[in-house]
Amino acid sequence: MSDIAAETTAPQTPWGLWATLGWVILAFILSAIAGIVVLLIWRPDAVMSGDVDMLKDGPLISITTIASATVQVSILALAARLARWPASEYLGLVRPATRPTLIAIAILIVFLLGYDALTYLLGRDIVTPFQVDTYRTARNGGTLTLLWLTFVFVAPVAEEIMFRGFLFRGWVRSERSAIPGILVISLLFAAIHVQYDWFGMLQVFFIGLLLAIARWRSGSTLLTILMHVLTNLWATIESMIKVEWLS
Repeated sequence: MSDIAAETTAPQTPWGLWATLGWVILAFILSAIAGIVVLLIWRPDAVMSGDVDMLKDGPLISITTIASATVQVSILALAARLARWPASEYLGLVRPATRPTLIAIAILIVFLLGYDALTYLLGRDIVTPFQVDTYRTARNGGTLTLLWLTFVFVAPVAEEIMFRGFLFRGWVRSERSAIPGILVISLLFAAIHVQYDWFGMLQVFFIGLLLAIARWRSGSTLLTILMHVLTNLWATIESMIKVEWLS
């Protein structure tokens, strides 16, 4: 009984700057190991021969991403509980108000359409080679449904829980820390998207800024998950159009 009382009356202090980073690094390493284990189990011959390209193999990306995301989210939820917070509260998984939700989605739509227009005017491909390759290989391998699930739901949930959930809670703790925290989190978010060139990573950085600002203003990671889902849904639809009708 005394243990329960101690837990419920303990101050809810988030992990500090370096502890937050440490937990994220641990989650990243363990999730990468989980992906490698799945890869070794599912495609051992390809791994041993070196005949595997993670950035082009849609089925492989899908299965390893799901495994990695499961481990990553589990580790961060555990870290939240060890800080004596409800995991959902620590990670910002609370329902946002209607008005900021509608405003954030409207701004996101304008940005996505505007960046596509800019990409077209600059003579660049709106649909990147990574998108085309992963969609085509997933279609040829009969795993398109799994690819849609991975890109549109699993990846957004895992990335938002890490960046706008766990990192945000530990690094954006006051008005003073908001701007530098948002900038660093958005830079890290862009940096992990190595499948794109500099122009694509720049787009990811700007999207990261929009998501972090939405998290800051609304207090909800559920909102940023929704925004991320819509972003990836739009990108995957573009991939489908490119591969199915424009190739």
